[in-house]
Amino acid sequence: MLIVNINGPINSGKTTVSKILEKKMQNAVFIEGDGLISDEEKKRLGLSESWVFFQNKLEEKLEDYKASKKYETIIFAYPIGEKNYKRWKALADNQTCFLNITLAPSLEVCLTNRGTRQLDDWEKNRIKEMYEEGYQKRTYSDFVLNNETQTPEETAEIIKGFVGHALSSRQQWVHLVERRWPALVSGEKTATLRLNEGFIHKGFLVYKDYPKEQWAEVVYVTEVYYQPLKQALEIEGFDEHTPNVETGLKQMQAHYPDITLETPLLLAKHLSVPETLSQYPKEVQHILESIK
Repeated sequence: MLIVNINGPINSGKTTVSKILEKKMQNAVFIEGDGLISDEEKKRLGLSESWVFFQNKLEEKLEDYKASKKYETIIFAYPIGEKNYKRWKALADNQTCFLNITLAPSLEVCLTNRGTRQLDDWEKNRIKEMYEEGYQKRTYSDFVLNNETQTPEETAEIIKGFVGHALSSRQQWVHLVERRWPALVSGEKTATLRLNEGFIHKGFLVYKDYPKEQWAEVVYVTEVYYQPLKQALEIEGFDEHTPNVETGLKQMQAHYPDITLETPLLLAKHLSVPETLSQYPKEVQHILESIK
């Protein structure tokens, strides 16, 4: 069973994308938040108690669906904090996977009236607060997706592709040109970029040298972003040789001539080779032995 939370600030598209994803995923159900607490209960409980009541009702629903095994995928949409992330991550076991996927359009886009939704002053102020608090870039997200240039249908399709990759039992790997190998081995290289080259998910990643494939090194992926190039360039750890946006664009155009600052790409940040070996010595040894 798969449990997916679509995370993100108010007006980032969580509910719309979740409903589309429900139709795209096999045997899936979307837990509609509005159905868990009535307007009368909100009025009676007040704002803070309403949130606690809602969270408890949501967890009860998740537990019920998990126990019944009626669905293969359970989807809900909630702007998750670390406390609740740990709370719902605990639902994962040998038969259940929990993924937290964050929608992260720019603040300017999130403050606009999108679709039929008309934002009131409270919502606009709360959106600004949420961006200041970092809801759009939670490090405990499995996938951070800027969805401002896509339709909800396209966003749901990207999420479906990522989920399929994340649930795959195959060891993930990427090629690395030989000239970049010293930076990888020394620990200087701690990120990789993918442009129309498939997904990467959190967990172990094998680098293979290109084109000979005589070498292999293992790293542990900690963060995954799908962002326009201009936004990815601003993420800490994007590339140790990219001092500014202009230089980054020129470097990318050397490999991808048609790329622009608006082109979406995948950025995976990872532990260095030495850090991965230090923290996961047995796992690294097992992976390297398995690919010989």
